[in-house]
Amino acid sequence: MKNLTVLVTATPGWGHINAVAGSLRQLLLRGHRIIFVIEEGFRGKLASLGYEEFIYKTVKANESKGNAGDTYAADLLQNKVFGPETPWEKFVKGVKYVDGPERIRDTKEMDIGMKEALEKFKPDLICHVGVACLPSIHYSGLPWVRLPSNGDQSKWKDWRKLRGEAFYSKKLNDIFESWGYERFPNDLRSPNSEQITVYAYPELINYNPIRKMSWFNLEVFNKNVEKVPELNSLVSDEFLNNNLNGKFSGKLIYVSMGTLGSIDLSLMIRLVEALKETNHKYIFSKGPRFAEYELAENMYGERFLPQTSIVPHVDLVITHGGNNTVTEVFAEGKPMIVMPNYVDQFDNAQRLHETGFGIRLNPYEFTHKELSDAIDKLLYNEMLHRQLQEASNEIHANDRHLQLAMLIEQKVMSLKNNIQ
Repeated sequence: MKNLTVLVTATPGWGHINAVAGSLRQLLLRGHRIIFVIEEGFRGKLASLGYEEFIYKTVKANESKGNAGDTYAADLLQNKVFGPETPWEKFVKGVKYVDGPERIRDTKEMDIGMKEALEKFKPDLICHVGVACLPSIHYSGLPWVRLPSNGDQSKWKDWRKLRGEAFYSKKLNDIFESWGYERFPNDLRSPNSEQITVYAYPELINYNPIRKMSWFNLEVFNKNVEKVPELNSLVSDEFLNNNLNGKFSGKLIYVSMGTLGSIDLSLMIRLVEALKETNHKYIFSKGPRFAEYELAENMYGERFLPQTSIVPHVDLVITHGGNNTVTEVFAEGKPMIVMPNYVDQFDNAQRLHETGFGIRLNPYEFTHKELSDAIDKLLYNEMLHRQLQEASNEIHANDRHLQLAMLIEQKVMSLKNNIQ
């Protein structure tokens, strides 16, 4: 078949962009042209992986020289969509935030950029990752792939109303209408793709009551397929050789709160203070505020670390519970302590906790003893480690990324043949 041209757009955050980059890797390797429609702050990041980039203009590019993902994270923290507030409070603020003037401006800029890219590249397919679908995608007439990213019963009615506001928005569709588009059906934020919707969640913990059998499950967006680098090429020899005055337990633990979590300096310092009391060693992904706090003797860290290369070498992961991290860690057969703070993290933390493959802790309320006990409970559970290793072996044995690439090829060619 002829090579396809695929346009990709994603919410400007590393979690969204990394997910779609990993998902489409096999399509790229099969010779297809894949172009990311991204803002200035991500320039060069996808090109280094072999993808093309189309940079669209934004007001933010003129306002700030900082990293786009970091700016977004700081914005969420400032608006209290992220932080020590309760999940309910954060969800209420989150719904208001996505319909706020700055986010509408971002959507408008991205939509204009997508229209320019559609005109320039004449793609065969569009891949979209985000809360709201761009109207330029929905009304393009082209096939598109979508990667969408329990409590007190007295609150269920209010919760369902609030949740509805997260998926439906009259205000957003009013704005789309003012741009000259038709409204989305039923005022949805993002209609389902009629072609393919892709998600990633380990089958062993997939939540069957709500799964849609027509959706394609990758299990993990970014799967290690090449040889994993040796750990001594990723961290310092000084850290690896330090036996903590003879007290080192022999256990290595990776700590990552993601871009959003690590922007909260008080949380990162709190973790350092608790973990320095143990006899394990920790590899920290320090995040955008890496220069503002110090690590302890039993720790090594950098602003950014190649997570998929680090995780195979450790015994446990302490994480915020973002979907990329959870699926990547599960694919490597490692138990997790999950400290959720935002949207999908709560679902992932709860699912791992209730299935026994991890432990959920409140990032702002855990005691040092609670964290230490949770670490030891997971580190020394041999049955758990065997179960996770079996799950890891199954994930690595499947070829779902190749299956997705072939499915996309088949869908596009079928549509073209029907048109002809």
